[in-house]
Amino acid sequence: MTEVVCEISGSHGGKLENAIRLIDIAKSCGADAVKFQCFDPVQLAYKRHGIIWEGKQRSGDELLELYSETYTPRDWFPYLIFEANHIGIPWFSSVFHPDDVAFLETLKCPRYKISAYEMLDGDLINAVVATGKPIVMSVRPRPGLTVLAATDYGRTGEQLGFSDHTIEGVPSPGSPYVERHIRLPDVDTPDAAFSSTPEEFAAYVKAIRS
Repeated sequence: MTEVVCEISGSHGGKLENAIRLIDIAKSCGADAVKFQCFDPVQLAYKRHGIIWEGKQRSGDELLELYSETYTPRDWFPYLIFEANHIGIPWFSSVFHPDDVAFLETLKCPRYKISAYEMLDGDLINAVVATGKPIVMSVRPRPGLTVLAATDYGRTGEQLGFSDHTIEGVPSPGSPYVERHIRLPDVDTPDAAFSSTPEEFAAYVKAIRS
């Protein structure tokens, strides 16, 4: 069965109460888990200076403005975790620096996601591996990189999962894992263009389950 993960990301619009609303909505829509993002805006902007986002190379200042708008403050995490546990939906988080991993280990994060931009960040990957927790890894096509679904000495390997950033939000059939951003209709954020409203997310889950 496909695991459907609801990506909270920066859809909270800078308000804790919105993040909690999104957790509750994810549960009501039938998501199997919610995923947060843990990063320091200054640290991440410095690290990613020069990346291509939305078809344009971004400066550190541009990224700092974006990440300052979309990040989830660390002091929110205990409240978000409490809400997820209270309503009975599993949670985990994306991490972008070893400091993020160290912080989330204090909160007993059960699983970690590494984004495609960090897929070759050895320090981050080693920090996550050292926790012994399950890992979700995104990859971005690049010259010389071949992605394989590994098999383990005769056992069938899992299919690759799917991080859905399509505008239409079409489910990926047969994948073991699909994640999709959600948004609040009354909150405009940089992720809105590729995020689903609660009604759209519920229909998305239903389509995957059918």
